[in-house]
Amino acid sequence: MTDAAVTDTASTAEPAPPVLQLTRLSHTYTGQRRRTTVLKQIDYGFERGVLYTILGPSGSGKTTLLSLASGLDEPTGGSIAFDGVDLKSIGLGRYRNRHAATIFQQYNLLTYMTAVQNVTTAMEITKVRIHNRKARALELLEKVGLDRHHAMRNVLHLSGGQQQRVAIARALACDVDILFADEPTGNLDEDTAEGIIDIFQELAHEQNKCVVVVTHSQQLAARSDRTLTLRRGRMTSVR
Repeated sequence: MTDAAVTDTASTAEPAPPVLQLTRLSHTYTGQRRRTTVLKQIDYGFERGVLYTILGPSGSGKTTLLSLASGLDEPTGGSIAFDGVDLKSIGLGRYRNRHAATIFQQYNLLTYMTAVQNVTTAMEITKVRIHNRKARALELLEKVGLDRHHAMRNVLHLSGGQQQRVAIARALACDVDILFADEPTGNLDEDTAEGIIDIFQELAHEQNKCVVVVTHSQQLAARSDRTLTLRRGRMTSVR
């Protein structure tokens, strides 16, 4: 095959489909007296190898969007597909265990365990194949700024910022395709926050993960590849 033929073939190759596709995604909460629509027919495709940030005022639907996209809840309208397959067909539990991990704003740590046990337990649940889970957990905790002494402590004896680091390490321990994060740098000092953003960029650019972060941080948004904004239930692309 000639060089020209190779070039022509490459130029006509179809781009890879989004790893996560939102199609006419809507969500409505029904209260005792009224219905509140927080997301309105959102269409968007998230790609591998990209770090996304989603900005928007409080109450704009950011956390709801994250909850639906991560398989923690089902939308009341539209659909979500992972690699072209509807999440309902995959099963939300299977999707969360094998393909998506979430860093929660409220940490959601197992409070009767140490930091390292929280991370190794996540590996066990998601069946991460690694020879020495404890060693890998300690490595990840150190990577997010938690030394061995603190890694061996019960998480209730750690500060809020330290618990946030445990939550981040726990999510990183799950070898998944998509990482979601809800205000992951909110309780961290500036230097530590920069280090966490470095990790997110490494996951996207070097490990080809899709990283989606809901944040108010302009610092994080400035270093993301693509910035989206949610206002009144509708999502638009900033860059």
